[in-house]
Amino acid sequence: MQASIENILKKAEKKLTEIIEDAKNLVQFSEKDIQVLEQRKEILQSWADELVDDFYNTLLNYPKTKRIFEKSVPVEVVKEKFKNWYLELVGGKVDEKFYRRQFFVGLVHIYWGIENDVMIFMANHLKRAFLNKALEVFEPEEAVYVFQAFSKVVDFVIAITVEGYLFTLYQGLLDVAGLRPALVERMMKMKLEEMYKAFKENFIYF
Repeated sequence: MQASIENILKKAEKKLTEIIEDAKNLVQFSEKDIQVLEQRKEILQSWADELVDDFYNTLLNYPKTKRIFEKSVPVEVVKEKFKNWYLELVGGKVDEKFYRRQFFVGLVHIYWGIENDVMIFMANHLKRAFLNKALEVFEPEEAVYVFQAFSKVVDFVIAITVEGYLFTLYQGLLDVAGLRPALVERMMKMKLEEMYKAFKENFIYF
């Protein structure tokens, strides 16, 4: 079992490296984006409580997402963790440790049953709330400049979390079932071809 876990961790390292390279090349994510936020951190960090309250009020006002907190840790604990995440993000503390924790969040989301669509929608909610604050505080041109940096960093974080979610789910299932990846890939390809045909004929309408 220990050898299996060590192998999964090595694969996670490789996957995380790939995601970082993808972000650099596909959305031009760079250290400059982190610096844009860090240079204005006093202002951006002063928004933390308002943004966090708005974020969790939205989640708690929707029965589906409210139930998440009924079976997991208390909402005040999660809010504090989210606030610290935001403070780190706009404070320039986006580094390898930050990336690793974000990859781990994917596993946490699986454990508590938090679906990827909820995370993506709420990331969008956070970005829109951030943009509204930026437009209130900065001149329009600077507001857009700061928002673009924030948006790229958040999108990068979401990509890491989603991949962490899919990676840990896939690797966990392989490990539990004791199946070889090559065999699973062949089986999945056959099943996907079957599903592709069924969806095309019965689910998609042109």
